[in-house]
Amino acid sequence: MDMCARACLAAGLTAASLGACPALAQDAPTGGASIYGVLDQYVGSLRRSDQPGRTRVLNSGGMTTSFWGMRGTADLGGGLRAFFALESFIQADSGTFGRTSADPYFSRNSYVGLGGAYGQLSLGRQTNALYAATGNFNPFLASANLSPVMLQVWNTGYNRAVLGDSVWDNTIQYTSPEMAGFRVSAAYGLGEVADRPGRHNLNLTVNYANGPFAAVISAQQVKVGPGLAAPIASQKAQMAGLSYDFSLVKVYGQYFHTDTPDTRTRTRTAQFGAAVPVGAGRVMASVARTQRDTPLADARRSTAALGYDHYLSKRTDLYAVYLSDRLTGYARRGSLALGVRHRF
Repeated sequence: MDMCARACLAAGLTAASLGACPALAQDAPTGGASIYGVLDQYVGSLRRSDQPGRTRVLNSGGMTTSFWGMRGTADLGGGLRAFFALESFIQADSGTFGRTSADPYFSRNSYVGLGGAYGQLSLGRQTNALYAATGNFNPFLASANLSPVMLQVWNTGYNRAVLGDSVWDNTIQYTSPEMAGFRVSAAYGLGEVADRPGRHNLNLTVNYANGPFAAVISAQQVKVGPGLAAPIASQKAQMAGLSYDFSLVKVYGQYFHTDTPDTRTRTRTAQFGAAVPVGAGRVMASVARTQRDTPLADARRSTAALGYDHYLSKRTDLYAVYLSDRLTGYARRGSLALGVRHRF
């Protein structure tokens, strides 16, 4: 597996579901299958701003949520191919599958599809393109526990801005071929509720990459998934992100806006970050701020992180991250994590 494929795995991407990492699609032999994954464990002392006390932990998934998977392709002739992926999250510290007990076994991805010159169509449980875009445009990538923007936008403990899951069930997704640096994906997730044809999720994402510059726009409406229940029936979310690699430093920026009409809640999240190559690794820094407007009270959360990721080899790295968090009405608190990640 080459470095592009490993980077995409670390970012939580799958080629068949998002069309964002061709190296992954090419990695499995034609007509065969391969097993792959990431095991990530960290020890730390953790405390959010609004938590009453500090917790010392040995947890799974510091920089990458641990998982294992199988994928394969088959050449059908005439430029057409079939592909599949089955991927399961792992709580490697306890040996339990899933991110929580609510997850199904193949909770990360479970899909089959067809691809060719006009793009690819995949059916099943698939990673949400907005989630993947969040990970692609910050220096901590798809770190669900140590990236400030991932925490504020997707983590329940941080009163996440975006509702619904990072993976959608019962989803039909089309991904276009790359055209002049642009790639478009559209997803439709059926709610499968009797007599409720409007119970579905929608996402449209446009990615652009040209040399050192990359950008993304992603918009979605969710009506199915965690957080979507009475009194909340739906939420709309939009994000824009960009990055530029100056060689000596890579810079990132993101902006999110969500609107939840049923609770008259709106959020605005901005993230700025940078990654600097140092030795056999890189220094990462990021700050995210979310403004939450509600009828009763407004709140602001500011979270910053500074870390170093050191590669022992192409497959194994060590990392250290310091996280600082402050929520309106609470004191600023800090967390420290030291971890190891191995790809296979």
